[in-house]
Amino acid sequence: MVYCDYAATTPMSDIALEVYQDVAKNFYGNASSLHDTGGKAMDILEKARAILAEIFHTQSRQIVFTSGGTESNLLAIDTLLRASPIKGRKHIIASEAEHSSLYYHLKELSKSEEFEVTFLPLGEDGQINIEELLNAIQPHTSLVSIQHVSGETGIIQPIAEIGKQLEDKNIYFHSDVVQSFGKMNLEPILPYVDCLTISSHKVFGPKGVGAIYFHPEVTLSPHPVITNHEHGLRPGTVDVPAIASFSASALEQMQQINQNKQHLAYIRELFCEKLEKHQVPLRPITGPEQCPSIVGCIADFVQGDYVMLEYNRNGIDISTGSACSIGYADIPRSITPFISDREEGKRYIRFSFSHLTTEQDISQIIEISNRIFARMKEERIDYGKKVNW
Repeated sequence: MVYCDYAATTPMSDIALEVYQDVAKNFYGNASSLHDTGGKAMDILEKARAILAEIFHTQSRQIVFTSGGTESNLLAIDTLLRASPIKGRKHIIASEAEHSSLYYHLKELSKSEEFEVTFLPLGEDGQINIEELLNAIQPHTSLVSIQHVSGETGIIQPIAEIGKQLEDKNIYFHSDVVQSFGKMNLEPILPYVDCLTISSHKVFGPKGVGAIYFHPEVTLSPHPVITNHEHGLRPGTVDVPAIASFSASALEQMQQINQNKQHLAYIRELFCEKLEKHQVPLRPITGPEQCPSIVGCIADFVQGDYVMLEYNRNGIDISTGSACSIGYADIPRSITPFISDREEGKRYIRFSFSHLTTEQDISQIIEISNRIFARMKEERIDYGKKVNW
């Protein structure tokens, strides 16, 4: 099997598994309990928080642990809206290509009279037009939320540039960095954001854990529903083993980030070169700046879900979009600048790589790709209507 769906999830690393097992076995107490066993668990929790705080060059109290990227996004948005000095109706600006967890939450907020939401389209290059964003700002604009890296195209948004424009406008700025954390250096954007959201299982940690970084100047007001965990922002017993494992895997990825980034750049270039050289009927989506771990492609003549099934039959795991959006019939919103119509959008597939991806994996993908598309052409199957395997 060749796994090429790292943007959906990653396997737990050896260090993450080791830490999880150790903490689950030896530090099993409830971190909120007042006895010594609970205190030992609390010590582990705070050590994990300190590790992430060091990564983000902040103090431990600015890190909030969650159940994953989705909760991180929802909790971040709601916390920033509560902290906003704007009274009355609040205006939110986001892109049309935000992750589904945030996009549909904002859609729901927009139905309330308390909130107004502006969704900005992507430009032809897949990036937000900063002038359009600035023109969308209103006197009651409280929050801007722009995803750093698209999970479907890998295109990087100009977060630092946007943040610089918002610095003197009394508007909170949030970015979902789930796809870039551990793969890209986030230090250039840290001075210009008020909040970042991350997820453990994208960086070789366990599923069911995430975190939020809040800038020190953000007031962390407790949730209106009385809760007693994570600065009063969320309820539920804290999963200390998973959090410790997450911090260990995140630290490991950050320590290897330059080496892994070079490897990913090489793998992406090799993959795209071989696609062209061997005339594989897949068109990679390209933009001005892209995270090298993600390569979205448009197939020439066949629907993406059938291509994905054929790759699966041949031992290669790819996707047709965000695993968080399975069940939605619509095409990924982030690819709209790169397609001429909806039918072309249905031919989208995604390869996503990691430091574990090898040259041999790429060669095998190309070989199987040629075999798959050659057979599809010969059989002249109408994949959009009926398929007989």
